[in-house]
Amino acid sequence: MDETISYLKERFKEEQGRFDHFENKCAKFLTAVSIVIAAVSALAGLKNGILFQVTSPLGVMIFLSFVSAAMCVTCSWGHAFSALRISECPSLPSSRGTAEYLRIVEPEQQKIHIYNCYIDTLEELKKAIDAKSKPLELAYKELVWGAGFFMLLAILTAIRELTV
Repeated sequence: MDETISYLKERFKEEQGRFDHFENKCAKFLTAVSIVIAAVSALAGLKNGILFQVTSPLGVMIFLSFVSAAMCVTCSWGHAFSALRISECPSLPSSRGTAEYLRIVEPEQQKIHIYNCYIDTLEELKKAIDAKSKPLELAYKELVWGAGFFMLLAILTAIRELTV
């Protein structure tokens, strides 16, 4: 049983590290997307709002590309924010009641209780990590889509500039 508890301790440390990794990744991603949102806002005001001049079919496509890119980036920001805030890091029971229980029971019962604490907390920790990974993955996909729309916007804008 001692080896099992040692194994669970190591797994718990690894999972806590994964949880922290996701937290840090969410924070960095949120910062990056916030910078992109600022750039999108600046782009919207470029050349007296040239992106919003829908006087031709090309102008409509440019406008729709911009709106699509802005929506993707905004949704990405929301999902990154959601991933950052979903839950706290589950931790092992540390209440007075747990400590008192461990103090009064036989050594074998202590080990079983500690084993159960690790198992339960590891399961909660895995769920918390999964809950963070889903919106973060979605945020990344939305940012990729946004980048695609920005690329289309750049191409269409270059075409308009070259043909005018």
